[in-house]
Amino acid sequence: MQGFLTLLDAGLSQIIPRDIARASADKDGVARQFAIFSRAYFLLAAAAFCVGQLAVPWLATHWLKLTDGAPEESYASLRLAFLMFFFQFWNTVHIGYWNGMQEQHLANIRQVVFATAKHGAAASLVLFWSPTAQAYLIGFTVLTAMEWVANRTTIRRHLSGSGAKATLADLMKLTHETGILSVGVLLGLLVSQIDRFILSSMVSVSDYGRYIAVANLGLAFFQFQGPLLAAFYPRLSVELPVGETRSLRHLSIGVALLNVLPCLIAALTAPFFLNLWIHDATIVAVGTLPLQLIFLAIAVNSVYQIFYQQILVHGQGAYVIWTNAANIILVGSFVLLATPHMGIVAGGWGWLLGASIQLLAGVLWTTFFKARCSKLDSQINRSI
Repeated sequence: MQGFLTLLDAGLSQIIPRDIARASADKDGVARQFAIFSRAYFLLAAAAFCVGQLAVPWLATHWLKLTDGAPEESYASLRLAFLMFFFQFWNTVHIGYWNGMQEQHLANIRQVVFATAKHGAAASLVLFWSPTAQAYLIGFTVLTAMEWVANRTTIRRHLSGSGAKATLADLMKLTHETGILSVGVLLGLLVSQIDRFILSSMVSVSDYGRYIAVANLGLAFFQFQGPLLAAFYPRLSVELPVGETRSLRHLSIGVALLNVLPCLIAALTAPFFLNLWIHDATIVAVGTLPLQLIFLAIAVNSVYQIFYQQILVHGQGAYVIWTNAANIILVGSFVLLATPHMGIVAGGWGWLLGASIQLLAGVLWTTFFKARCSKLDSQINRSI
C-alpha cells in the first residue's frame, strides 16, 4: 500500500510545484491550487487508509502469516502503520507547496527536524518502554501527525484570508494528468529494475550479489540530481511558457558541474573508489566495468533531465509513457540477449543504453514537438 501511494505521489509531486509556481503571483490562485492538491492527496490517503484497515485481518493471517504472539498485537501494529501512511502521504502536499513557492530551504529544514524527531521518538520508546513493533510505530505515527499539523498550520497562516475551494472539475482534470504521468513513472521504475530482474535469473547468486553491491554504489549518484531539479523546476514552470530560458541555461550549467562532472570523475577513478569502499579484490575485478558504465549512464541521464523538465512543464506525460515503454522493450531485450555472453557487465551496458534512449527521446522532443507546445502555451497565456 505504501508502494502504491509512493507511485501516486511520483505523479502528483511532479505537477504540484509547477502549478503552484505558475500561480505564485496571485495569493488566491495559490490558495486554489493548494486546495485542489490537498483535496486530492486527502482522498487518496483516506482511500488507502480505509482499504488498509479493512484488510488488516487478511494481511496478518494470509499475506504476512503472523502466527506468533497474540493476533490483536499484530492487528494493532498494522493499523498504526496505515494511520502513519495516511498522514505521511497527505503531508507530501505541503512539501510540494513549498517547492512550488521556491522555499525549498523551509521544506528541507522541516523534513530533517521531523525525521530526526521520528527516529528519536521511536528509538526511545523501543529502548525505554517496550521493544515491540507497536512502540516503534507509535513514535513514528504520533510525530508524523504532529508534522502534518505543524505544516498545515504554517501554510494556512500564509494563505489566510483566501476562501478558495477545489471543485469536482478541478479534481477530474488533475486525475487525468496525474494518471498519465504516473503510468510513465511506473514504466520508468520498471526500466530501473529490469536489469536486476533478468540478471537474478541468469547469473550465479554470487555474481548477482556483486552486481547489486556495485550498482547500489553507482546509483547513489542519482541523489546529486534532486536538489538541483527541485530548485529549478518551479522557475522553469513559470518561465518556459512565456518563452524565457534564463533558468534553463542556469540549470544546464548546474547539471554539467554538479551532476555530469562528478559522474565522469567517478567513472575514471572507479577501481580506486570501489576498492576503497568494499575492500574485496573479486568485487573490484568483476564490478569495475559495470560500475563505470552505470556512472556514465547517470551522467547521460543527468543531461536528459534538462529535456525532461521541459517535457513536464509542457504537460507531455504521454511522451514520457512512450519513451519508457520503448526503453523497457529495448533494454530488456538487450540485457536478456547479452547476459549469457557478458555476464553482469550486460547490466551496466543496459543502464547506459537506457539513458541514451532517454536522451535521444529528449532531443527528438525538442526538435519536433517543443515549438508546437511552446506556441500552444503562448496562446493560452494570451487568452488568460
